[in-house]
Amino acid sequence: METSQVHVGQRSSRLRNISLDKARGMFYILIRDLNIRDLNKAGSMPLFDERFQNGAHDPVDPRPNRAGELDISLKRRHLRRHHMKHGIEKFATLALRTAATVLVSAAMALPAHAQVKIIVGSTVSSDVSAAALALAIKDGSFKRAGLDIEVKNFVQSNQKYDTFKGGAIDIDINMGAINAAQLYSSGVPVQVLRAVTPADIWAVVAPNDSPLKTPQDIKGKRFGVVSLSGTNYGATYAAMKLAGVDMMRDVKVSTLPPSAILLALDKKEIDAATIYEPYLSPALKSGRVKVVFKPGELYQAHYKEPFLALVISGRKDFVTQNRAAVTKFVTIMEQALANMGNNTDAAAKALTEVQPEIQLSPAQVKELLLPYIPNIIKTPNDAATVKTAQNLYDRMLEAKQLRTPVRASEFWIKL
Repeated sequence: METSQVHVGQRSSRLRNISLDKARGMFYILIRDLNIRDLNKAGSMPLFDERFQNGAHDPVDPRPNRAGELDISLKRRHLRRHHMKHGIEKFATLALRTAATVLVSAAMALPAHAQVKIIVGSTVSSDVSAAALALAIKDGSFKRAGLDIEVKNFVQSNQKYDTFKGGAIDIDINMGAINAAQLYSSGVPVQVLRAVTPADIWAVVAPNDSPLKTPQDIKGKRFGVVSLSGTNYGATYAAMKLAGVDMMRDVKVSTLPPSAILLALDKKEIDAATIYEPYLSPALKSGRVKVVFKPGELYQAHYKEPFLALVISGRKDFVTQNRAAVTKFVTIMEQALANMGNNTDAAAKALTEVQPEIQLSPAQVKELLLPYIPNIIKTPNDAATVKTAQNLYDRMLEAKQLRTPVRASEFWIKL
């Protein structure tokens, strides 16, 4: 059963809970049950002349009582018909007015859509999924579909995943595909509803004057990552492995926050690092760093399939109980993503308003969005996409990103 929240204004208590169907039923009962005597008691005009209500004359017998009274009887019958016609018209008018009052009051007492509340989690990021969410909130798409969206923004994605575990988030719009598998294997009831982006916003960078040019050059070097799990590490591990470099044995890895990584590169405390948007583009623009390689590009070139990075995921219990609402949510997200190229200005502005923690101007957000819009994954969770996810998980098991094997088909669903 979908949970609904119906908000009603200050109206008569008798009409607050009247549905339109119930109002129609009341109209038909009114037509059926109201009779002439009820109307007379209510003070409306009589439907029949009182002279004919007590049986003084047979209202359907045209015969005169005495000879020569036929003409008078005919006149009386004509008069009776006139009163009947006039009374029926008054009855119909009263009934329709009463029914109209009930129907209009019921319509005013109900919103256009019963609102289904969805608590949505998002990492503070300039990714296209976060922008699509913000755009659909600001242009009213969710509201028109009967969805009441509450956004919870998280600077640290691990805090978001902990909140998801605790059941305080219904849908996560930029969950890492690897993180989804990690949550599933640990018993969290997660379902992947839609893949959104490949690993295109991650890059391995080095100081601008660094001699590093290829993955092989990083062997034996000091390397910085945001964490030892998730897309930033998994994509880098997979790309380096293709070049014959094992991150767990051949590289000295340190974990640092994104802003601290850039400072460590400036101070030569590390030789290279994996960073991502919104930190990547400004660092490149300032000349502080250069791109050594992009892990997602190496992965896709070798395996002929994308490294699935960000996905829309939901808690299984919420999806099961609110499937129609979740389907609407995903459909609206798909539409916003598909039209992102034509609505970049609006999406950038919306993101700065819905996600003020990003601390960027709309122009800066737009600049960060534009390079990645063409790479949005357009296919739903069809068999090919689920197979791509399964291949990724098998490779991440080898990278020790997953403790146990997982079957993508068990938690990647198609609505």
